This record gives sequence, structure tokens and C-alpha cells, in this order.
Amino acid sequence: MQVQATQPRWEGRTDRALGSTPQQPVVGVQTMRSADGNCGFQQYAQVQQQLQPQPQPPPTPQSLSQQLRPAIQHILEVVLENDFEESTLAVTDFVATFRFKDDSTVLQYMPPHQPEAVLRGRILEAVAHWIRNKSRELDDIVQLYQTHWVQPFIRERTQACMRELRQACYQSSADEVLAEFIFSIVVELVGREAACLGSALGGMILRQYTREDLLRLVEWPPMLLSHLVRTLTDMQAKVAKVVMEMYRESRFLSLDDSKNQLMAFFQHYTVETNGTLDVHETAGELRFTQSAFRVTLVDSYGGLMKLLSHLERICTPNNEPEVALAVDFEGVKLCRDGALCLVQMTCSDDPTHVYVIDVHVLGKRAFTMGTPTGTSLQGVLEDQNVRKVWFDPRNDVDALYHQFGITPKGIFDLQLAEVANRRSRGLSVNYVQGLYKCLTQCPTLRSEQKVFAEKINHLGKGLFEPHNGGTYEIFQHRPLNPVILVYAAHDSRYMLMLYEQYLATIGQQWVNRVLLAGAERGRWYLYQDYVLPNVEAPQF
Repeated sequence: MQVQATQPRWEGRTDRALGSTPQQPVVGVQTMRSADGNCGFQQYAQVQQQLQPQPQPPPTPQSLSQQLRPAIQHILEVVLENDFEESTLAVTDFVATFRFKDDSTVLQYMPPHQPEAVLRGRILEAVAHWIRNKSRELDDIVQLYQTHWVQPFIRERTQACMRELRQACYQSSADEVLAEFIFSIVVELVGREAACLGSALGGMILRQYTREDLLRLVEWPPMLLSHLVRTLTDMQAKVAKVVMEMYRESRFLSLDDSKNQLMAFFQHYTVETNGTLDVHETAGELRFTQSAFRVTLVDSYGGLMKLLSHLERICTPNNEPEVALAVDFEGVKLCRDGALCLVQMTCSDDPTHVYVIDVHVLGKRAFTMGTPTGTSLQGVLEDQNVRKVWFDPRNDVDALYHQFGITPKGIFDLQLAEVANRRSRGLSVNYVQGLYKCLTQCPTLRSEQKVFAEKINHLGKGLFEPHNGGTYEIFQHRPLNPVILVYAAHDSRYMLMLYEQYLATIGQQWVNRVLLAGAERGRWYLYQDYVLPNVEAPQF
């Protein structure tokens, strides 16, 4: 790849707003540049007043692209500071032929069928889908780079790029060279039509990292691509947030309905005990970071790489304090024959933040993908020195072994810890309890949290338990049902709280017994034929 020390595409631009009406206006969303120089997204003004076009006959499909082009060109200029003809043409064709969830097209929202404000929102939603598609194309390459047959070729290519890049940085402005390098990567990997994204990403990445940090990223291409994927993911979420406001103000959809419709564009959520689920553009939003119940949906390899890097930092040997990971799993009647769909994980360094890893989307690579030093989910689950806080692992380990070849170790079983808690007080215990009952008995859980636990337990089971009118296949529906997302994240959110409570009450002798008995349950997959777990409390 030849790296040219040319002027970055976004330099020397004047501020423009979607409210600056093009010659043939169809869309208008106001925005402005923030103090840190970010274009298009950092601050949003209100949607401009509805334009008042003269009544016209509805366009034919053949003329739709021509009519949409000025509006889309205007959007790309504001949001991405685009001046690439290839991008304008590609996005226009995409929007003109795109079908929404209800199978409608933009043509059906042209005046007089719908108000102009609704049309603007639909066009911008389609643009968000285009960005999402390009993000997925890049994301597919992240996991492709880790395949054994690709690695030698990529290593040679990367070394050549590094030599050229370092030499160019000494000859020209480093920022210009690095920005052009990122631009070239995007265009080469996902096509010239993505030039507008390559240009925007160059500016965004340069603001996030130093020159040396970027050069280190280039040494490991999957890590650099992961950063690009996550930046595009944040970009699509910011566009979707504007669309939500446009739909609300035009009364096309309620805020809840638009949130449900656009949920696939977001990866970061907060949950309130009153049942409110809010979406967030980035993990850095203040309302996200300050929430007592945060959820990050990991449904891309780029997002997974960030989580693995975090696990690598906190799961180092002799780490103080000792790290514990609460893990939980959901699937279609989960066992060796029932598909594993979701992994929920909470780290003890931040017990209010739950990661929901979408195995149904990511496949086996969810467990085998690794960082430059080899940290993977499979490695973490199989590491005896990293404590995994589980609640009855029997069906989970049966699925992990027979579907993915994973043999978990380092298991602390909360269900057995609850048995130990009763027995340590001299009680006779014959049967184990479920997680919901354990949570409602937890003294450190507030009353409103216990009420919410009951509510989400009821709502979730109503969606997947057949005798309640549900279906287990709902765990395979995408985008993920919001109730299923919260149901899955909820158990993992409070498992570490139970863990701390039991550690404080049962004593070290019982802790050792629980670990030994948990290890035995962790080998449940060894039965030749599947054995349904029973509810009898074992002796240990």
C-alpha cells in the first residue's frame, strides 16, 4: 500500500449545517462543530423548521435517486464533511432502494404521502444503515486477519507499511501521513464508495491517539481495524439518536417506539429499576458512566477486542485485589443440544457494568479471537487462576464443551454457596434454590431492586418459556428484544453482590468446599449422554 503525504481530506473546511439549505432541499438537520473540533456529531441543534414545498406528483422509482441526491449530498457534507462523488452516488443508490423493517421504501414517504420532516428522518435512518453495513464489512475483516492462512501475508504487508509510514512521517507532517494511511486502509478494504468514511475516520482517530500509539496499532492490524469499527459504531449511534429526535418531534413515532426500532444501532444501555431502558451513543457519555446498571452489547469483533483488552489488563497473574468474573449464559434450552446464544459477564473491577456477548452473531470466534498477546474468552474461562462466579454451571458447561470445546475451570458456584450459607448456620438443606430467590433474600439488595428483579424475571420468562406463551428461539431473534437483553444482563449484574455476601458469611472452610464441589459440577459435560440437572442439594 503506497502512503502519500497529502493534505487530509477534512482540513481547510468551513463549518456547515444541515440547516443550510441545498438548492433542492429534502433533508435538514442542524448541527455545529464543538470546541474540540469534532464535526457533525458532538452537539446537536434542533431539527430545522419543516420546509414548505409546493405539492408535486409522487416521483417514480426511476427518478427517485435524482431527487434524493441533493439531500443526501447535503447530509454527507454536514455529517462527514464529504466531497467524494463516489460516496454520494453510492449512498444515494442505497437509500433509494433500501427497505425498512416494514418493507417500505423512501418512495412511500415522499410528499404528499408523509410530511417533509418524516421523509428527512427516513432518509437519515437509511444513511445510518449504510454506515452500519460498512462497519460490518470492516468487522468481518477483523476476524479474517486472525485466520492462520492470512497471518503470514498480513505480517509481511504490515511490516512494509510500517517502514513506509515511519519514513513518510519523518519527511512530512505526521498527522497528514497517518490520516492518509487510515483513509487508504478504509478505501482499500471496503471500497472507494466508503471514501467519506475513510476521511472522517482519519480525523477522529487522530484526535483519540498519539502518533506513537497509532504506530503501535498498525503493528497489529486487527487491533487498528477494531478501533475503526468501534468508531463507526459510535458514528451510526449518533446518527440514530438524531433520527429518534426527528421522529419524536414529527410525531411519526413515540420515543419508546423509535427506540425499539433503532435499537440495533446502539451498543450501550442503562437500566433503571422503574423499567426504563435508555440508549447511549458512546460509553463515555456522563449519564452512562454514572448509571448503577450499565449494559454494553458486544456484537462485533471490534467490540470484542476492546473487552478482551480489558480482561487482559485485570486478569494478570498476582493481580491485587483478586479479580472475579460473574458469568451467565442464555440459549435455546441450553445444553449440549441447545444453541448457546448469549454470554453475560461482569468484572469485579466495575460491578455495575455488564457485557452481553452475542455468540449467535459472532459464532465460535467469540471464544477464540485473541489479543496480540493471546487473551481470549476461551482462555479466560479455562484459566484456573481467574475465578468465575457462576450460578449452577451444569447446563452451561455442557453447552460450552460440546459446542465450542471449552472446559471451564476456576468455578465458584453461587447456588452451592447458598447451600453452604444455610448449612453453616446448622440448617438441614435438601434442595437448592434458584437465582431469583437468592436475590430476593440478599440483604444488600434494596427493596426497589428486588421488585425489579421480580418484574424482569416475569417478563423475560413470559417471552421464552413455552408454557407462558413464549419460545426459546427468541434468544436467536435479531435485533435482540429489549426485554431479553435486560433479562440476560440482570442476573450477571447482581451475582457479584451475592458472591461478596456469601464470602463474608460462610468462612474460608466452606469457601474451599464450594470451590471443590463447583469444580465437580464444572465437569458435568463428561457424561456420555446428557443428564438433566436435579434440584437436590449435594453433600460437600
